Amino acid sequence: MSKSGEQAIPRFFYYFARLILIGMFIAVTVLQLFSFPGQFRFEASNGQGSQLARWGLTFMVGIWFLLAQVAILALWNVCRLIYENSLLTSNGVKWVNILSRILASSALYGGAVTIATALITDDPGPVVLVATLTTFIFTTYIVSYFIRHQIFHQRHDGQFLIK
Repeated sequence: MSKSGEQAIPRFFYYFARLILIGMFIAVTVLQLFSFPGQFRFEASNGQGSQLARWGLTFMVGIWFLLAQVAILALWNVCRLIYENSLLTSNGVKWVNILSRILASSALYGGAVTIATALITDDPGPVVLVATLTTFIFTTYIVSYFIRHQIFHQRHDGQFLIK
């Protein structure tokens, strides 16, 4: 698992991280499939908002949750590779790149969702909530970018050399 003289990640922390990731994946899936569509259905039954806005928001939020699920899957694999001390392999580079790119995509998409929410709603609450979540995702992306850059050195042809 680890080379002699290196501190291995305790098994407890590894399995705890996996448990947290499973919980996050379940929570995102429940929000994606039940909570947000149920909220929009409730609004429709009370005559709140337009049907087009509800369908558009349902689709936009569903895509964002799908991006979150892919990020959790990538983080699962990155954690596994770190635990197995094989992050600095071509498979590790692949999963770190996927995680960094999905976080960047989520941040850009969040910006679009924030703008769309600001244009659709007259209540500042949802806009502030979406903007805060987007800022958190963007910050997470920036940190992942710095970590990725620190671990891997990029050549001029776009390939990564493992330091």
